[in-house]
Amino acid sequence: MTTAAAGLLVGSWEVGDALGRGGQATVLSARHATLGRPAAVKLIHRAVWADPSFRVRFRRECDALAHIAHPHIIPVLDAGEAGGSGYLVMRLAGGGTLAELLAEGPLEPATALAVLGPIAGAIDAVHRAGHVHRDITPANILLDDDGGPWLGDFGLARAVDATAATGEGLLVGTAAYLAPEVIAGGRAGPEADRYSLAAVAYHALTGRPPFQAPDLAAVLYGHMHGAAPSVGSLRPDLPAALDAVFVRALSRRLARRPATAGDLIAELGDALRSGPPHRGTALLPVVGPPAPAAATQALPRTRTRDRARRVRRWTAGIAVAAAFGAVGATATVAYTDLGALPFVSDAPAAPVRATTVPDALGGAVPATPAALGDLPPGVPYTDALAADLDGLRVVSLPGGAATLAAVAAGLERDDHIVSTLLVDGRGVGIDARKPWSFFTRADHQAALVLREPAGERAILVRGPDGDVDRYMETLAGSAGARILLAG
Repeated sequence: MTTAAAGLLVGSWEVGDALGRGGQATVLSARHATLGRPAAVKLIHRAVWADPSFRVRFRRECDALAHIAHPHIIPVLDAGEAGGSGYLVMRLAGGGTLAELLAEGPLEPATALAVLGPIAGAIDAVHRAGHVHRDITPANILLDDDGGPWLGDFGLARAVDATAATGEGLLVGTAAYLAPEVIAGGRAGPEADRYSLAAVAYHALTGRPPFQAPDLAAVLYGHMHGAAPSVGSLRPDLPAALDAVFVRALSRRLARRPATAGDLIAELGDALRSGPPHRGTALLPVVGPPAPAAATQALPRTRTRDRARRVRRWTAGIAVAAAFGAVGATATVAYTDLGALPFVSDAPAAPVRATTVPDALGGAVPATPAALGDLPPGVPYTDALAADLDGLRVVSLPGGAATLAAVAAGLERDDHIVSTLLVDGRGVGIDARKPWSFFTRADHQAALVLREPAGERAILVRGPDGDVDRYMETLAGSAGARILLAG
């Protein structure tokens, strides 16, 4: 595209055609007036340059680039002010951007690692120099003529301990790759860059960002509360081990993320080489209001007073499926009236003699007797065990389908919306959420039934949305045929 600035001199550079335009600047092709060297000029819009706080950030960008030496950080050739605006001259990236490459589809694993590995090294160099990039996106990963990557656009970079010069309440960063602590208004540290790199890697391997929705609020909600889709649900040919890497790298707990960007790429490389391909047993994403729609199948609902009866009908379907050996096969949820099952107090199942609750991988975590507040209203808590597990409250109850029915009815009495918890298109339990609020974490609980040598027991977990999803996803994948299918 051509521009009115074509042919003008900016410093020692003759400006050519526009290569791209954003809200703050236009990037143009350029050539050194004396040496004829090609380059790209980032010309700041005059209205933007008039803002003193922007000029502070611009000088910070120039300073950051001048003091960080790394072969995969875009080389800066010149910078200054001319004609009432600022400019930055960079080496011309003849191969476009990673965003343009991803517009054609996901990358092969070897290609993704070849692009992101050097970028991870550049990010770690930025962090060692005491800076944070704060805008790691595919559009800011530039490619040379041979496909070699450069990390570019340091317009948002700042010293780790510096006061942000972005204005009160201004959300900085590209939403699809933005760390949850930045969305919440917290300090953007190196962990935020590593989160963003993980989101870019997820996009590169699956063909889409981890949280994708038609509106900004839903995308932001996904980062704050949601769980990214399993890699296997988007690319079944990739190894299942990738899911665990992304669960850690996209964690809302900063300490769980990889210690360096290089560590993240190393973990992805190990997972990609691990095999076998993903089996696809994973929850679908929860990315926005009302959150259950993408991850669960809503129970049919007519009148409020019929809620408990409908739960009994649904649970009768579980019992019938179990009676005909449905474990390990796909069963159909029965919504017709098959007769009310007795509740726990009427026909208790054989108790499980245990002193533990399962962790996400099905291991044993020591537990103590549950308290009344651990269970929904009306659900007996005698013989129930409970433990705190990485921010989740996990409860174990003796009994199978009837116990699950009691839990579902109790959750509905407590104003939860109860739905079928789906894993790989199969119902494995119940998912319950209170009405969603963007500013608070809606109460989220889920439950399923495990078969064990001593009998059946229901596992109920409560906690933040995404954490509950990840726990249930991993537990469902690790427990396998021990799970009594709901449909």
